Amino acid sequence: MTPANTDSPEAIAPEAIDTEAGRAALARFVVVLYQPQDLVNIALVVRAMKNMGLTRLRLVSPAIFNAYRITGIAHDTQEIVNAVELFDEFDEAVGDVIRVVAKTARRRASRQVWSEPGPGARELVERSADGDIALVFGREDKGLPNEILDRCHEAVCIPTSPEHPSLNLGHAAMILFYEVRQAV
Repeated sequence: MTPANTDSPEAIAPEAIDTEAGRAALARFVVVLYQPQDLVNIALVVRAMKNMGLTRLRLVSPAIFNAYRITGIAHDTQEIVNAVELFDEFDEAVGDVIRVVAKTARRRASRQVWSEPGPGARELVERSADGDIALVFGREDKGLPNEILDRCHEAVCIPTSPEHPSLNLGHAAMILFYEVRQAV
């Protein structure tokens, strides 16, 4: 086994992000779930948020929301679940952010700016110095409708097999949150 090169930027200890500045940078990211259908998927996103240091969750017209059940699935996440903000309309949920970023498996030929999670996250962290960024995820069964995608400034696609590009909500969230954490 070769010892790690401690002089390289990749050798930064994971706890280095857990500074006041790192937590402040992560706090500028708002996770928005648009019409989530399954309580378990909300819990998986909450757990991914907790694992990666994100704390702000907004739900737009969830089919069900039960804080007790969510924390029963995603243990030790009460502070995130207790702070969840519920909205009836998408525009209300993203009205106070400077950038709205959709996670989608569908590349459209529209005006969307496209990125992949790693490079996209680095750019978002830089932009977050000017204000909050919304990371938007769609319904588990249909994703984000075109009218919501059209309201987003850009979209992130996670490279997957073209035969099966759709990811579980919790998995997609974890990948994107991990990249944001790494970029911070």
